[in-house]
Order: sequence, then C-alpha cells, then structure tokens
Amino acid sequence: MLNKLFFIDNRCTNPYFNLALEEYLLKNISDKNFMLLWQNDNTIVIGINQNAAEEINFDYVKENNITVVRRTTGGGAVYHDLGNINFSFITNLDEKSGFTINDFVQPIIRALASMGITASADGRNDITVNGRKISGNAQRLYKNRILHHGTLLFDSNVKKISSSLKVKPEKFTSKSTKSVESRVANISDYLQEGTTINDFREMLLKSIRTESDIEEYKLSDEEIREVTELSKKYAEPAWTFRNAQPMKIHASRHFDGGIIEINMNVEKDKITECKVFGDFMAVKDISELEKALENTEFSPVAIKERLLNLPLKEILGEITADEFVNCIFG
Repeated sequence: MLNKLFFIDNRCTNPYFNLALEEYLLKNISDKNFMLLWQNDNTIVIGINQNAAEEINFDYVKENNITVVRRTTGGGAVYHDLGNINFSFITNLDEKSGFTINDFVQPIIRALASMGITASADGRNDITVNGRKISGNAQRLYKNRILHHGTLLFDSNVKKISSSLKVKPEKFTSKSTKSVESRVANISDYLQEGTTINDFREMLLKSIRTESDIEEYKLSDEEIREVTELSKKYAEPAWTFRNAQPMKIHASRHFDGGIIEINMNVEKDKITECKVFGDFMAVKDISELEKALENTEFSPVAIKERLLNLPLKEILGEITADEFVNCIFG
C-alpha cells in the first residue's frame, strides 16, 4: 500500500459530480496520491465501452427514476444506491504502486479481514465472499497516472440490481449461479447485526490507516467549480447513450476476458469503419484500436497483424488478438 494518501471524504451523491471529481484529480493533480470514499444514489453506471441499449432495462429504469451515466473505465454495468460505498485510488504509476486490479483490491480485502470477513479477489475484477460478489472493480490510465475504483455492496437493493440491468446469460455459463440475485451478496450479512454503513465506512478507513499515512484533502472553491463544470459532460445524453450506427458486419462473443461486440463496414475488402463495445477491462481508449483498423485489409491475417502493433492488453484487457479475430471470422 502507498505510504501517503490524501483522503477525500466525498458526501455528494450526484453521479455526474462524483465521476467528474475522479477525472479532475486524475488529470489535474499529479503530485498527490488520492483515496476517495463516495456514494451515488439510485444510479446505473455503465463501462466506457458498453452499448447502453444492450445493458439496461430502460422501462424499469424510467419507472424507478434511476439515473444512467457512463464512466471512463472499462468493465460492466453496475447499480449504485446508498447501500453501496465506492472507493477510488488515484495514484502515480511506479513499481511500488502496482498496476493490476489485484494490487488495489488487497487493502480492501485486508480491511474486510480485520472485520472478520474472509474475502478474495476472484475472476477478472471481483471481490467475493463465499463465492458471492460484493465488489466490482475497474481501472484507467492517463499519462503516468492510474485511476482504480470499485464498489462495496454493504446493504444494496439486490432486486433493483437484477431488475435494472440486462445480464447476458453467457456471463453465468462458467458459474454455478444462474442469476444476479444468487450471485451477489451484501457485506452487512457478514457483520454484527446493527452495524451501519457509516460504521463500515469508519472501519474501512481505520484499517487503511494502519497501512498508509492518510491526510484529509479539502477541495477548494475553485476546484469545486472546475469539477462542477466538468460534470456537465457526464450529464449529456450524447456521452452516456452513444451507440454505433448499424454496420454491415456485426459479431459478438464471450471470452474469459469479457464480452466483446465488433461492428464494421467493409468496402473493396478494406475496413472503412469500426466500432467496438464490451465489458472487457480496458485501461486505454478503444478509439486507438478502432482507428488503427480503418483501411486495413478485411482478413484474419491483416487484422491480427495490425492488432499486435497496439498495446492490446491495455485496450482490450485479457481479450487476445486471436480472440478478436475469432469473434469476427470464427
């Protein structure tokens, strides 16, 4: 864990502001390592590369006044309410601060252990207790900085989680559970009865203080103004609900690294347009890959060759060049 962390105890529950705050700290304050605890009220947060129409039950979302917003990290859609606490680490990249999701979830796992809860990192990006998910995590890079954030289901409305999201059946093919409700759990189920979410918040901080020197960071009025201005981006429907126009070629597959959906137009055996969606664990912008494939010959060999010249692990997570090609041609 980092020796020094600046802690922001963010009590705002507006998802637009909260996501903007992470982006502001990531891009504008490069000399400090941050930890944040925060909550969104009644919100679905979709991953940067997801197709909103494929992830959300819009009728249920509208009936229940659920806000939908797109974040800047990869992974899948999650439901936030005031029974959920989110944590964020925003740090400089170096040999000690780590890069993998596992590096950042370990302090949380140790904090849970201090409360008597045996948790483990599981799958691509989860923290689980007794095989049931209590946390999902994602990351992104910006220059030499990394943002890692995750959920902590303390006492969330599991019914709303399952009703508001469209979960593809293939996500359960390698698991014994057959529904969201049977796969997730609340942390409060494993704590002494009467423990509140604020109690849990304090226990979490107490544990992390044993590993790092934590200093509270107060946002200035000017910083709040800048974050508020940035939050307008997240409130724009064009940001959240952007979708690809129908293309001639459409393919999707589920791999161990996640679901990927590839859309292409091809003319005279050349790719003229490409859009990629999915819940893979990207830490870099997918547009680098999309642009690289334009004017590429539409063949397995040419596409794979072009992909191997990219930082593919950072763009597609654990999805390989072979799997990408197989999704199209397999």
